[in-house]
Amino acid sequence: MAGEAFAIAVERWPVDSVPPSPGAWLTTTAHRKAIDRVRREARRGAKHMEALVLSDTPEPIGAIGDDRLRLVFTCCHPTLAIEARVALTLRIVGGLTVPEIARAFLVQEAAMGQRITRAKAKIKATKIPYHVPSREDLPIRVTGVLAVLYLIFNEGYLASDPRRRRSAAT
Repeated sequence: MAGEAFAIAVERWPVDSVPPSPGAWLTTTAHRKAIDRVRREARRGAKHMEALVLSDTPEPIGAIGDDRLRLVFTCCHPTLAIEARVALTLRIVGGLTVPEIARAFLVQEAAMGQRITRAKAKIKATKIPYHVPSREDLPIRVTGVLAVLYLIFNEGYLASDPRRRRSAAT
């Protein structure tokens, strides 16, 4: 509050001139600012509740409220083999590189690249629709989604790529 009082003094005193008792002026101004802040904080909860009531928050699309999780569920399509759907989701949604995904699966990079390519080709050939799964479709996709989340967490935690390790530390 004292800082705010000094800031106001810097603005006002050149225009209005220095008051007869600058210390008292600063103390009174700081005291009033403190009272204002206490009153504002006391009303914050009520204002937040009012804002929630008035806001037009859209209902979540489908059964999943989080956009990123909805995308992971969408990509983990049960038509693909579990390894293919997890690898493809890690690549497309997780942003992991083929070498990082290969290390996670303990396979050669070339094999992982082929697995991802075959998964994309199967999606194209079978014309798998891209849509958010319904609530009834979630249980069949959970295994793949959990695998994706686990592997993304591990990669973020371990940062197998030294460049990511440095960027994560900053």
